Amino acid sequence: MKTNYIFDLFTYHPDLFKACPYVDNAYPMADESYLHNYPFKITYLFDLKKLPHWDTDTFDFISIPAGIPQLSFKEKQLEYFPQEEDKAGEFDVVLNTSRTWPSRSWAPENWQRLADTLTAKGLRVAVVGKDVVSKADHMEKLCFALKGCTNLINKLSLDQTFFTIRKSKVFVSCQNGLSVLAGATDTRIVVLDMSIEWSKRAIYRYENPHHKISYVKGKCDLYCGEANACPLPHNNGSFKCIPEYERVAAAVSDALAAA
Repeated sequence: MKTNYIFDLFTYHPDLFKACPYVDNAYPMADESYLHNYPFKITYLFDLKKLPHWDTDTFDFISIPAGIPQLSFKEKQLEYFPQEEDKAGEFDVVLNTSRTWPSRSWAPENWQRLADTLTAKGLRVAVVGKDVVSKADHMEKLCFALKGCTNLINKLSLDQTFFTIRKSKVFVSCQNGLSVLAGATDTRIVVLDMSIEWSKRAIYRYENPHHKISYVKGKCDLYCGEANACPLPHNNGSFKCIPEYERVAAAVSDALAAA
């Protein structure tokens, strides 16, 4: 709801806020000398000197404290304001097969098995995502297509990805940026909760991090966050924190039944 106040936002991603009804203007982040001469009162939401996440490609702003202890769950709720016209197709289930660190990636054969199960039921399934090279750790973060599914990898803008997820009944993903984007929709979400404890990446809807969201974890409660150096024995890259196929498939089935 607009007010008589002027609310200008300085951010490293001003394009994300062009359609936001709560912001009058969104500008690229300027240097401090300019900000000090800005004619209005300035409130810093993040101390970038202490939290330099803006310099990476995976800015998880939901899990970073904003430095304002009075923020409620409702005020943390994610919103996304697309600028493009909705041109997305409609699917029953949308999958994001993104592979990153071994302890945070589901095996390709599990994704294909899930896709086969869903398409065998006559469900329309699409795969979304984008291949990127992380500036932070120089890691290739890749998605892979699945047989029998519509391949939309590297074919959609962020807005069209948002529309595609929003139109689906269920969205399935690991803990990553698209699971956060999905939180701005009302679609049911299944998050593969691996080496990062779920509450650190909680998606708040209606002040409830479990509203239409299922966090499916493996058989490890350490949540060490390790990329390659798991403190527990594992075989051939199989980490205990990675959820088994049966648990994920059951969560997807329950989400579809409730959709």
